[in-house]
Amino acid sequence: MAHVTRVLLINAINAHAEVETRYPNLGLGYLAASVRKKLSDVPIEFKIIDRNIQQVIKEFKPNLAGITSVSQNFNIAQQYADYCGSQGIPVVMGGIHITCIPESLPKSASAACLGESEWTFVDIMKAFLNNSLNPHTLNSIPGIAYWKDGKLIKTKPRTFESCLDNIPLPARDLLPIESHSYMFTSRGCPYLCSFCASSRFWNKVRFFSAEYVVDEIEVLVRDYNVKMISFFDDLFISHRQRMRDIVSLLERRSLIGKVDFTCSCRVNIVDDELAQILARMGVVSVGIGFESGNDEILKYLKGKTVSVEHNKRAIDILKRNGIAVNGSFVIGSPRETKEQIMDTYNFIKNNNLDLFDIYLLTPYPGTPVWEYAKSRGIVSEPVFDWSRLNINTCQVSNKKIIILSEVLSKKQLLSLYRRFVYLRFWRNIQKVGHHPMRRDVPKMAWKKLKELLYLKKRL
Repeated sequence: MAHVTRVLLINAINAHAEVETRYPNLGLGYLAASVRKKLSDVPIEFKIIDRNIQQVIKEFKPNLAGITSVSQNFNIAQQYADYCGSQGIPVVMGGIHITCIPESLPKSASAACLGESEWTFVDIMKAFLNNSLNPHTLNSIPGIAYWKDGKLIKTKPRTFESCLDNIPLPARDLLPIESHSYMFTSRGCPYLCSFCASSRFWNKVRFFSAEYVVDEIEVLVRDYNVKMISFFDDLFISHRQRMRDIVSLLERRSLIGKVDFTCSCRVNIVDDELAQILARMGVVSVGIGFESGNDEILKYLKGKTVSVEHNKRAIDILKRNGIAVNGSFVIGSPRETKEQIMDTYNFIKNNNLDLFDIYLLTPYPGTPVWEYAKSRGIVSEPVFDWSRLNINTCQVSNKKIIILSEVLSKKQLLSLYRRFVYLRFWRNIQKVGHHPMRRDVPKMAWKKLKELLYLKKRL
């Protein structure tokens, strides 16, 4: 019987954060599927987990571990890498954080995949199976970083996959699938928001074809009985003709009405035609990063492409077409005044939003906001307490919370933030039985209540 190579893929998350535990990590699903496709003649067993690391390692006995992480959880990823290393398990790391700051790669890790990693991980697997996961072999693999004699070596960048359809559907058999699931239909974003690293990570926008997208939808509906799918693309609506093609294919395969959808929108490209396409497709709810109710702050966060009028118009159009609108907002920009923050508060109160979320502006590696924070000595790299970047204020102590405002004190900003949290909680309560995503709303409302109580104690 052929020897089976066991590969443990770990999503380093905060297991107490509801928003992080709601959906499985599809990125790791793509990795496993790509290895299965390219190395189909090799007996490899995969397991994907996000908790109970020590117990799983004891039972599964992996030969190799892969760890992915966003910046706010990189402390956890480092701990996992060190533990795997202490057990003699080679570690490969990946994700947006390590791509932006490869110098933060733990010495316990063999290598880091930088950027898009499906084919990079396949090459690493080939090297590992040949017992040659060493600097000489690693140097021939594009798109990675590794330590050699105390120096970080970065190989030549890997060319992005030109046709996303060449990447197989994610290995959902390795993931927990619930009736509300999610998927990706594109990679990248055409816009350059100051607080978002997506466009810097992906470099350009690419799309899975309409046929690929509908094939995946069909699998989720047929094999997993999924009733709602959220498109987690940065901007699902950015290719309108493809959207029309997706709708036509869904109709042809009799999938319309069998599953509801949610997606993200950007206000400056929302019009009646777009809203009608979304409604015809079965999109019941959209998420929009409105960010602010003040034009000056919007310019700082999102450039000159959007305005408060755009925000208002998008809400009206989508609601007129029967689509729920969930907004996200950011306060705490460096020069944002109390009056400008209240513009955002009043925008939320006076416009017909279904649900909304509020965040303090947080710097993330790879963004202009990060560079600004670095210039003021608020953050540093490659060594930093990455847990301070958690946008859930309940997970960050008062001492560690990052405030970028130059005009408001921490106490003033958190007091304003609390007003939004109160409003958000009551909005959630009102929508518990009415929102298209009502199965998720009670969980969200409970999370909001906990944050509210925490803030009350803190201030």
